[in-house]
Amino acid sequence: MINGLIIGVSMLIPGVSGGTVALICGIYYKLIAAVDTFFENPKENFKFLISVAIGGVIGILAFSKLILFVYDTYKTPMVYLFMGAVLGSIPLLCRSAGVKKLNLKTVLYPILGLAFVLLLECIPKDLFVINADGLVEYLVLFLIGIVLATALVLPGISFSYMLLILGLYEQTLMAIKTVNIIFLFSMGMGVLVGIFLTAKVIRIILRKYPKQTYLVIIGFVIASLKDVFPGLPNGNELFISTLLLFGSFYTIYKISNK
Repeated sequence: MINGLIIGVSMLIPGVSGGTVALICGIYYKLIAAVDTFFENPKENFKFLISVAIGGVIGILAFSKLILFVYDTYKTPMVYLFMGAVLGSIPLLCRSAGVKKLNLKTVLYPILGLAFVLLLECIPKDLFVINADGLVEYLVLFLIGIVLATALVLPGISFSYMLLILGLYEQTLMAIKTVNIIFLFSMGMGVLVGIFLTAKVIRIILRKYPKQTYLVIIGFVIASLKDVFPGLPNGNELFISTLLLFGSFYTIYKISNK
């Protein structure tokens, strides 16, 4: 539940990927496995997933005002804190990939992951704006929900950015504001189905190609830093940002070594 709370709080920071934070917390694979094998052991998987979900909801509801206030007031130090934590998780991913020394493959796969996320940003905004009405619209929303699920499951890909690419960011916010049940239900069901499908695919790939998959995920994680990087700090923020960067890096690095 505490891990879920951390994930929920972190997702309040614009551009931060929940999958990246799940990796930092060390529960990413367990989450994927719990979703993929849900019906094989529903009781235990449900207990685990609901604990994480409750923690996430508590984190969002209890800390949203505080986190957003701190983020708006001390944006640069906050982002450097997050960046240090992300960088601190990379040695863990390298160990998961079984990397012992640098070679062409250990460099190439992270570059492929990085390139994939960067290519997503080249897609024109509003390219997939929905122009249909009625049943067709809700079917399209369901299919879009499946696509959006990849942003929730894959580290380094922001859910809000995927909404922007699909041209549904403002539309979705309006649907939440006006409580458009049919719109949210159609998209939500697609996201739910997409999470199960994506989790299954990732788990299969992790079993068959663990080293390559973890190396590509490293690329995803590195790419996530691009969207949150606030620029170089200056003045009084230089010292505190540097301290938070190295402090969070060292903390996550030591925790992941246990």
